[in-house]
Amino acid sequence: MVDDTRTRLVESALRLLREEGLDAVTLRAVGDLTGLSRMAPYRHFADKTALLAALAVRVIVDLSAHVAGAVLEGADRRDRLRAFYTSYVEYALEHRNEYRLVFASEFLIGHHPELEGAIDDVMAALDLEAAGGPAASKAGVMALLSTAHGLAELATAGHFAKKEIGYKDVIDVLVKP
Repeated sequence: MVDDTRTRLVESALRLLREEGLDAVTLRAVGDLTGLSRMAPYRHFADKTALLAALAVRVIVDLSAHVAGAVLEGADRRDRLRAFYTSYVEYALEHRNEYRLVFASEFLIGHHPELEGAIDDVMAALDLEAAGGPAASKAGVMALLSTAHGLAELATAGHFAKKEIGYKDVIDVLVKP
């Protein structure tokens, strides 16, 4: 059975993150927004980092759904690859706080299995079959994610605008005809 209270707490944390930023997401604030006692979140999360890890899982699910929806509309491998990069960067630009949360340094490998599992699920789903090619190696998937993440980081930091180019111009170079 899914823990409805935990889900409500994560949804409240997402709302705070979107409306007020990461600093506003505290266990007490989440409990208040959810309409629970200030101590209720502590029954579901050991600490703020555990809450943020659960929130990051929620964001990964949103990001992967956004990307998968775009990729599945592509007619051929090139279209799907372009859709992958474009939708990934668009998500990062439209949801900066959520995107930054997923890659926060407090989520050290080995400490948050739920988050690591969600990321692994996304990698498995991206098995490049969606991109029209044969199943990719782990290194191939990591290369795709690394490139998409780099594009998103540069776009959200404004580097492309500073150089007077758009991220789609860079995607065109990556996805050559």
